[in-house]
Amino acid sequence: MRSGIPLLRGYSLPVVRVRFICVIAPGLIRQAVWYWDILGYGLSCDNAAGQQRNTPRNNTMITAIRFLSWTLFLALASCIANATAAATLACPLTHDLSACMEQVAAAGGGTLRLAPGTYFLNNSLILKSNVTLTGAGPTTVITWNPAIARTVNAPLLTATAIDHLAITDVKLVGTLDQRPDSQDLRTDQIGLFLNCAGDPTAGEKTGCNDITLNNVEVENSSDGIHIKGASHLRATDLKLHNNGNTQKDYFHNIYLRRVADVRLIQTAKNRGGFYASPRGHGIRGSHLINVYMSNLEIYDNADYGIHMDSVFNVRLHDLHLSHNCLSNKPGCVAIKCYGPQCDVNEHAPAEEDNAR
Repeated sequence: MRSGIPLLRGYSLPVVRVRFICVIAPGLIRQAVWYWDILGYGLSCDNAAGQQRNTPRNNTMITAIRFLSWTLFLALASCIANATAAATLACPLTHDLSACMEQVAAAGGGTLRLAPGTYFLNNSLILKSNVTLTGAGPTTVITWNPAIARTVNAPLLTATAIDHLAITDVKLVGTLDQRPDSQDLRTDQIGLFLNCAGDPTAGEKTGCNDITLNNVEVENSSDGIHIKGASHLRATDLKLHNNGNTQKDYFHNIYLRRVADVRLIQTAKNRGGFYASPRGHGIRGSHLINVYMSNLEIYDNADYGIHMDSVFNVRLHDLHLSHNCLSNKPGCVAIKCYGPQCDVNEHAPAEEDNAR
């Protein structure tokens, strides 16, 4: 497969060349015409009356400028057409999802659009920078191929370094044994796992940046979502449930570790929630800085509703917690932060929706 922008009959134009044509080449053409003119080789006035002489030089320049103008026009038209073609790729259920992701990434990014139905994976889907993965809502399901569903021990979606990622309107379904007495220790079977470097609470740069999640559902995984080493995470209307039915107290509906600038927002009661973790918390957070949570429904979890440590500037607004601590763990409460650094405001005011 050629890497680049698709053209006619299966050919492609590498992204670097497209950027040259779209951005650099028109500027060079414009500058060349300008320099030609000021140096006296263009369409100049050749007598005292300011009249242009009909010379071979001027006739040649008329033709040249017309040619350059058409070249500039066609280059820009090509850019517009190719940009439109590269903006969205529909990936049918019959196609390999990883190949679709690679194709969008090779074009410099864009939107990978999934159909209603179920995409079966044989390996983890490696997410790429500058890609929006979008489905049709909970009818767009990503799960494991039944042939490996009982044995696979890996995340469904993952990355170790990524910038400008968006995931919207999809459902991730793990295959952990959900029986109350199960001993399924496939702890790496995470729904979404961003395993990135850096601790922002220690002033370190993070390996994952600018992450947007909207209307994402995850169930039957170890951690529903586990994000480490990230900055600028915005998650709206997450529906995370029945995750963590593996080692007790270690796996949860969502686990954020070493993350800065977090916004977890639920827009309505029936638009998501963090609930029914059989052996874990609704939300687990560690080494966090600048966190805003608003209007979240957190209920029916075996352990704490929210459990945190080493956090700075955490603001909780209008959270709805009920029927957590179902395991009857001694000392369990709805919201707990432990350790020397617990900068948490449990009654924070509402903030603008687009604030960071």
